[in-house]
Amino acid sequence: MLFSEPAMPAVAQFSPLPVRRQYLRQLGLALLCWACIVVLESSQVLVADAAHGYVLPPLHYVAWAAFNWYALALLTPLIYLLGRRYPIVGSRWAIHLILPHLLVCFGCLGAQAVARGVAGWLYTLTHESEASPFQLAAEWIDRRGSVAFLAYWIIVIVAGFAHMREEARQRELRQAQLESRLASAELEKLRMQIQPHFLFNTLQAAITLVQENPAAAEDVLLRLSQLLRISFDQMETNEITLARELEFLDLYTGIQRRRFGDRLRVEIHADENTLQLLVPPLILQPLVENAIHHGIGKHKGDDLVEVFARIEGGGLQIEVWNSNSVVEGDSERVFKHGVGLRNTRARLEHLYGPGASLHFRSLARGGAAVLIRIPLNVHTSPAPQPGVQYVA
Repeated sequence: MLFSEPAMPAVAQFSPLPVRRQYLRQLGLALLCWACIVVLESSQVLVADAAHGYVLPPLHYVAWAAFNWYALALLTPLIYLLGRRYPIVGSRWAIHLILPHLLVCFGCLGAQAVARGVAGWLYTLTHESEASPFQLAAEWIDRRGSVAFLAYWIIVIVAGFAHMREEARQRELRQAQLESRLASAELEKLRMQIQPHFLFNTLQAAITLVQENPAAAEDVLLRLSQLLRISFDQMETNEITLARELEFLDLYTGIQRRRFGDRLRVEIHADENTLQLLVPPLILQPLVENAIHHGIGKHKGDDLVEVFARIEGGGLQIEVWNSNSVVEGDSERVFKHGVGLRNTRARLEHLYGPGASLHFRSLARGGAAVLIRIPLNVHTSPAPQPGVQYVA
């Protein structure tokens, strides 16, 4: 049959509820709407009779108005559901216009005519002169058939608009899900770009120490294994507590301290109320790596890298300071050539949008700092205490 299948894919069907439940949910509204029509029609006939000086009891007018429409009132929820399932919109509107709607329309009009004929005939047996059911049905078709025909198509059109609205909502939902999957894929891609970059640099440090200090090289590799374990544990996570991130950072800076010895110091200044806040994993490592690269990595002597975390301006503010860092060119040039920094900023944009930011600033005492701002997001369970030494 031409209308044996729904007009839209399963994901966009009007409702997963059984037809009976949908019918009962919409019956109340349908009866209310038709009750208003019954009141208007009975009032109109009453006023017309009054103008001619012939008035019957009010119940008489209400009864005949109800007989004229009660079958359509009971059928309205089914017509609406049919209009949702076979809407007269889209590429198949012409087919749906004929099959099923045109046939169903005449069927509904016939049912209402028969219902009016039978109900009116029963009413006339006790209240008025007896009339034939066929006569009453024919009278209804002649006087109100066109109005009922119009009412059917109004219901179908309303159902069609509801169908279009539901399809638009489904498209928006699918678009949002697609964008979410794309964002997750992009974040994973950015994270995968950071990890090989970090792994390569760490292995380079271990290779450098193999000949000079085998024990230090072994310690570097052990720390690297811990770093990789934590990294794999957080593979499916977009956010971790700051305490966990600082634990990860401590392992990384331990590797760098092995590489540079006593020349490198790293101090963490994290307020207690920031440790439960959520941050993207591996967000600090590229920043500290960049500070070391532009500081002790290019200059002789000692170096101090400081990490500050505090709540300021309604958000989490994290800064990485290095008084010996030298930034060549403006900050945009640094972002362009630095994979870790560029990916870090991209990850922040994907996760938080305009609510997060990353930029450089110069320190008054000399050197440079990287500043991150992240919206507040508190972890619900107690954060594990990391083995990180904080400086007040």
